[in-house]
Amino acid sequence: MATPADKRFHQLTLAIQKGINSIEAPVKEKHVRSAIIGTFQEQSAITYWMVVIRQPLQDNRIVAWKFCHVTHKLLREGHPACLDDSQRHINMIANLGKLWMHLREGYGRLIHLYCILLVSKLKFHARNPRFPGNLQLTVEELDAIAENDVNNYFQLCVELFDYMDDILNLQAAVFDSLGNARANSMTASGQCRLAALIPCAQDSSQIYDCNVRLLFRLHASLPADTLSGHRERFRQQFKKLSSFYKHASSLQYYRNLLTLPVLPSNPPNFLLQSDFGTYVAPVVSIPEPPPDEVDTIGSLIDTSETLSQVPTPERHESLETHSRTTPSPLPDPLVERDRLIDHLQNELKRMRTEVSQIVQERNTMLGSMREHCTRMETQLQSARLEFEEERQKADILAVETPQIKKKLTETEEKAKVTDEKFQKLKGAYTQLREEHIALIRQKAEVDKLTANLRAAAAQHESAKTMLQQQLNDRMKDVELLQQSTSSSEEIEAYKSEMANLRSELEQSRQKEVELETLRASMEALQIEHKTATAEQEEKISIIASELKEASENVEKLKKEKVESESELAKVKEELQSMRQKSGDDYKRVLQEKDDALKQITELTIKYQQEKEAQTQHTNTLEKELDSLKLKLTDSEQALQKECHDLSELIKAKNVEFEECLKAKELEIKESHGKLTVINGELEICKLNYENNLLEKDKQITLLTNNLDQIQKTNDATVRNFEQQVETLTSQLQEEKSNKIMLRNSINQEQAEILELRNKLEDLDKAKFEEIEKLRDEISNIVKQKDEEYNELVKEKDKISLENENLLNELSTEKQLMEARLMHIEEGRLNAECELQDLLQHNTVLEADLASLKIQLEEAQLEIKKQNAKILSCASEAALEVTNNALSTLEHSNSQDANKLAADLASKAFEDLARKSQVEGNEEIVAKSAIYAAHNASQLSAYAAELSNLSTDMELVEKLNNDCRSMLSATKQCLESIKTGTVDRSICLEARTNVQTVSRSAATADRLASGARSVDDELADMDRAIEQAASQIENLLAASKAGDSGVQLEVNGKILDACTTLMSAVKVLVQDSRALQNELGDPKTRQKMYRRNPQWSEGLISAAKAVVFAAKLLVSSADEAVATAGKVEGVSAAAHEVAGSTAQLVAASRARAPPAAPSLARLTTASRAVAMATGAVVAAVRSASALVRDKEALDTSALTLTATRRLEMESKVRALELESALDAERARLAALRKRHYHLAHVEENGNIENGKE
Repeated sequence: MATPADKRFHQLTLAIQKGINSIEAPVKEKHVRSAIIGTFQEQSAITYWMVVIRQPLQDNRIVAWKFCHVTHKLLREGHPACLDDSQRHINMIANLGKLWMHLREGYGRLIHLYCILLVSKLKFHARNPRFPGNLQLTVEELDAIAENDVNNYFQLCVELFDYMDDILNLQAAVFDSLGNARANSMTASGQCRLAALIPCAQDSSQIYDCNVRLLFRLHASLPADTLSGHRERFRQQFKKLSSFYKHASSLQYYRNLLTLPVLPSNPPNFLLQSDFGTYVAPVVSIPEPPPDEVDTIGSLIDTSETLSQVPTPERHESLETHSRTTPSPLPDPLVERDRLIDHLQNELKRMRTEVSQIVQERNTMLGSMREHCTRMETQLQSARLEFEEERQKADILAVETPQIKKKLTETEEKAKVTDEKFQKLKGAYTQLREEHIALIRQKAEVDKLTANLRAAAAQHESAKTMLQQQLNDRMKDVELLQQSTSSSEEIEAYKSEMANLRSELEQSRQKEVELETLRASMEALQIEHKTATAEQEEKISIIASELKEASENVEKLKKEKVESESELAKVKEELQSMRQKSGDDYKRVLQEKDDALKQITELTIKYQQEKEAQTQHTNTLEKELDSLKLKLTDSEQALQKECHDLSELIKAKNVEFEECLKAKELEIKESHGKLTVINGELEICKLNYENNLLEKDKQITLLTNNLDQIQKTNDATVRNFEQQVETLTSQLQEEKSNKIMLRNSINQEQAEILELRNKLEDLDKAKFEEIEKLRDEISNIVKQKDEEYNELVKEKDKISLENENLLNELSTEKQLMEARLMHIEEGRLNAECELQDLLQHNTVLEADLASLKIQLEEAQLEIKKQNAKILSCASEAALEVTNNALSTLEHSNSQDANKLAADLASKAFEDLARKSQVEGNEEIVAKSAIYAAHNASQLSAYAAELSNLSTDMELVEKLNNDCRSMLSATKQCLESIKTGTVDRSICLEARTNVQTVSRSAATADRLASGARSVDDELADMDRAIEQAASQIENLLAASKAGDSGVQLEVNGKILDACTTLMSAVKVLVQDSRALQNELGDPKTRQKMYRRNPQWSEGLISAAKAVVFAAKLLVSSADEAVATAGKVEGVSAAAHEVAGSTAQLVAASRARAPPAAPSLARLTTASRAVAMATGAVVAAVRSASALVRDKEALDTSALTLTATRRLEMESKVRALELESALDAERARLAALRKRHYHLAHVEENGNIENGKE
């Protein structure tokens, strides 16, 4: 006995096999539905994949197309575990698509695109497991999946774009395959293709909705520039999707099966978030099919027969329709029973739908009631909050009135204190002003001194520029002047004066630095005076910070004094060393003196500007003091006005508060009235529900009466009706229990309303408690602010003391400044004396300068003439070289060009050997040197190219050595030209080397022209394999067209096995070529082939063997397909193919790196070839068995004599075959011996295939 699980498994396999059949018609919905129900019954898709894998997916294109369609429906609508169970079959789906990709027309391309879509869907769900198979999500679920993270939104949007691209590519390919005619949608072949686009349209609408929502979220949180690529990609998909929906909705086939949405004319503008409010999600809806009566009857039929005995679906349906249409002459009780059962089942379905509608209406009513209750509660809460806010404002105003009065008294007292402090600050300001006036007077004296120094500096600059030019050009004349007695005395006097000037300049520089620091301190004091007259509390803090900066500046001045003293010591040491040096040090002294004079002029300009700024600051300070007094009086008046306004506001707020209380009480009453109305409506709904239930009870009683009448007619049917009545009663009890649940839910909602009222009262109490806490916190804050104000007053007193200390320090620094100015005046007088002495020395040096300039000009003219000659020679030689190159390019090949280069190089070396001296022959030597270098380099490049192409390693080494000796000889020859003499022996040696290189290059070129590379042989092998595969496919097509019966089955098996073998060999050949390409670029591979000639010849022989085996397989398959052919030749050819591919794998593996990815692919391909050869041998054996069964002898009509005669003939035939077998084996052994001998000889020495 079969268990229910076995029956369920059997029914599921039947449904899958009926759905995925080889008939070019759309998949029937009932078969897909039964497969989906089976996944829910088993809670997995394991059975589905067990059945599907055994189908001829790789042989029949219709089966493969329907497999993709059913799998897509199963992933969308099946059990959620189907997605997880299908993950392990991703590689199988991908390989199926790659296989059918080679059939570029018809279903091949469609299957390839559909497999890509299924793989992308499975990978998407593996990356995002929270997405259901039908992709239907709410907004909250989408946000939860993305975790409200911008990065997740971005990545999810990209993945959905890829998913949508695959769907759009598939639909475009399907419509392209149909053509422009809409009538194709009503043919069986067109519907077979179009039916698969229904789940694609469902997926596309959900993906579009998700993309729109994600893009609006991204644009709300990211700049528009970063999302420009997303917008462009969405725009392109929007155009394609809208055209897809328009094209599909215009087809007659989709009108009853699918309702497609109409997208807007323009895509949504993601830059405007307001467009999201007008966005409407597109919905693809499928109308529910009518109840299928075939399944109910089919379930009663025994389907336990084998698959071979199952009739076709069309025949089964025709039998069922015939059985239904034939009328019976007499009423059959069984038929009547079935009709009553169907009628009762339909009534039950109708009642269930009505009950479900009632439940849905009840749920909607409850939802609307809950929403209304929540709205009322929110209104109550908002009213209470407003009431509490008004109450809090009244309490705060009542509390603030006494505080405002206290603050008024406190501000009056503070104003008195600030007046006293202001008077103190004013006294300090007057003192600072007097000191500032004294500093200005001192600054005027300094301005006079700087004006005098500026005039002297101007004269000194003009003299200095002349001296610098003369000293640079006349260093040699200084040595001659030192020999005479008069010049030596002048130089010593100059050196002593320079030392004095250097010391005085350093002192003046230090004084200038001190002046700058004093000026900075004065600016800081002026800024402090400005801030002191500003607002009271803020300006006092600024004065403190500026006083700190002034103290830091004083410390910096002290440090700078110490540093200046150390620099003075260093300068004295440098002056002592300068006395021992030459006139270069004199230049440096003059430059430093000029820099000092420039700094003095800059200081005077800055000092005048600062003087004007200080006068402006004093005027502004006086104006600000007057404005502060006016502000104090205005502030007192404003405070009085504000107190008066606050008292009036308190009165107005109290009046408004009372009015608000009255309005809120009226609103509360209205809300209570609305609640009573809602309760009345709920009671009316309850009465309506009870009336409906009573009517249903009456209908049920009528049905039971009808059942009693039917029981009298047939005793056998009574038992069945009793069981059905029991089920109906149980359903009625369930409905009654649902009614009780509805009543309980209404009571619970009323209880929730009461709980909400209690919670509102508790919230009111908690709010009053929080108001009291806030009042306590406000009082504490006021105390803290009073304490902080007292601390600020103390800090002001400290700052005033620090100001007095700083004024004392400034008086001491003024005295130091006066002493420094006296030193500066003395240094100025000494500098004027030195300038007069320098002007006298200037006149002597100018005369020497003129003579030196004339000599330099003459020398420069001679150099220019020589350069012009050299340039003309070089240009002529270069022009002649380019002309030769153009002529060789137009009138000769590379061999002639390189031969001409060798001749020109040898001629150039002969010309160089004839000239022993360079002087007098500069032009000839330059031209011949350029010719020799250029042609020798061209010849060496040609030799290097030939060495890369040649396979003879001895010849390559000889060619490289000759090039090396030639280039070294040319280098020595050209180096000898630099010395002014040309070495004749070296030039002649270079000439002979050039000739030897040209001869060896010619021989290498002749040898390289006749050689073939390994890459060429592998390319030829690849082309031959593709040609053989196409020939076998043509043979298969011809056999299907011309043969029939057993011959068609035999030929089909053999040729299918041969095609799989050739496809495996093709993959192996491609992997071997990829492995060779991984060894490096073509040049490196050529070098490797030359270094390993045996390995390269082995590769070439293996490639030739593969080509020979492929051609042999094609010829043997052709002979086997013919009527008089032999099947055994195919197995022998298959073994030959396996052997040759094994030789190719071994040769390719010899030099490949062990960790190369192509090597792993090559090994897998070789295993596939071995399996394919086994399949070919098995096909040949099965084919021979079929032929033998066909040719089996029928001995039923034979007589005794006839059987004896046939027996003797068969014995004779067996002996003949045995002798032929022995002879053929001996012939095979001789051929193998000869083959091994020739292969061995070919590997060891210069024998080609077939030639000794």
